[in-house]
Amino acid sequence: MNGPPPSTRAFLSDLPSLPTGFKLIRLSVRTYNIPTGHLILEHDYPRRRFSTNAGTEPASVAVDVNAVLESVTAEELRVGAWVNVVGYVRSWGSDGGDHDALRKLRMSSPVYVEAVIVFSAGVIELGEYERVLREALEVVRRIPRPD
Repeated sequence: MNGPPPSTRAFLSDLPSLPTGFKLIRLSVRTYNIPTGHLILEHDYPRRRFSTNAGTEPASVAVDVNAVLESVTAEELRVGAWVNVVGYVRSWGSDGGDHDALRKLRMSSPVYVEAVIVFSAGVIELGEYERVLREALEVVRRIPRPD
């Protein structure tokens, strides 16, 4: 059967190492760049900090929400909101945009997410979420895959 690969859960820090395709990620909104239609999402996991000229910041990723903008609510665009994103992991390529915010992200992350759906994660217990996801990913890693 042909079609896109199934969705999977992943930490933001794992996105650059994953093959392109559908992914489900749960991240916190850092900002919404209106001119480009990109949500900038972050999740400080694992708890390592990345040095930048502005100081230390958690890892972040741009999520292109232009295709789903009509269904995204103001609550999901609010800074600090936790959202689930299902979309395609994409390489920036040459069409990464000229806006300063996106230029910085292109330098720190080789990928962005082209959203298919964005929906609220609601109120989450962050430590519990990270523990459950870490354990689920470990189980998946241990299951042998067919060749």
